[in-house]
Amino acid sequence: MSEEQSKTMVSEFSNIHWHPAFIEAIKLELSDYRDSLEFFSELPLTTEPLRIDCIVIKKTKGLVITKNIASVFREVNILEYKSPDDYVSIADFYKVYGYACLYASLKKVPITNLTVSFIESRFPKKLFKHLREIRGYVVEKNGPGIYIVKGDILPIQIINSRHLI
Repeated sequence: MSEEQSKTMVSEFSNIHWHPAFIEAIKLELSDYRDSLEFFSELPLTTEPLRIDCIVIKKTKGLVITKNIASVFREVNILEYKSPDDYVSIADFYKVYGYACLYASLKKVPITNLTVSFIESRFPKKLFKHLREIRGYVVEKNGPGIYIVKGDILPIQIINSRHLI
């Protein structure tokens, strides 16, 4: 086979739409349960573009920031800010956590180089309960208004801006 023929075969192979065949195969495999299942192919998750509130990127390797709100910072730091009349919900936590994973994947940055910070002006009692009881995380106070969430590969902090000094 010539190099030209090989390139043509690779090109034709890469133009095959694999997802519809995969969905049909899954439907067939789970056909005994078809009345209890729904299948969606390439389901859009949002109608608007995904946007991160703020990213702080360290330009200097090894830079140590002595400010209390940045004690957990690594190379790439994702911040979610909630206005004074809003709060960080459990859904917000997962959305922003997902943004961090997506950012790491798309920008080809190791997940271990990221942090996630949530800034709000309330004490997130429901979120802390969820993180402790459902996720098995430990939430520790790290200073006035600053809480560190331990137990994940990502350093996570939640800041109650009303209590910052």
